Amino acid sequence: MAEETTQAAETTSAPAENSAETQNGAARGVQKAFTDLAPDLAPSGEEAPRKAVEGGRAYEITFIALPNKPEALEATQTRVKSLIEGSGGAVDNVRVSEVRRLAYPINKRSEGVYVVLNARFAQSVIEELERSFKLDENVLRHIVLRDGE
Repeated sequence: MAEETTQAAETTSAPAENSAETQNGAARGVQKAFTDLAPDLAPSGEEAPRKAVEGGRAYEITFIALPNKPEALEATQTRVKSLIEGSGGAVDNVRVSEVRRLAYPINKRSEGVYVVLNARFAQSVIEELERSFKLDENVLRHIVLRDGE
């Protein structure tokens, strides 16, 4: 009887191992297909080389834009990127969220789109960024933080 129980336990654990192997194999297949389609975007062990910014520090810029105005959002992003890159800085990453509900109303708006940019630039650029955000009617709130790297 004990032998039958041991055999039953072995047979039930085998499919679980096979399903894990199947999932890992499927993941490897997807990664291989991605690598074949876009070899320059394939993940590698090293980070992509970053543009050297003389006298620059890493910053995180976050702003909340009005929802339902994709052309205005794109214009604001382009303006911020051009300000940074025009001063010799570099934009490393841009993340745009979906329309999100705000914790409290800002200018009688209850929804907004969060945009987060990671960039490296000189401190003198911050004043121009602040001025640009204040003049832009599509930006509800903004903040520029020095990254703690």
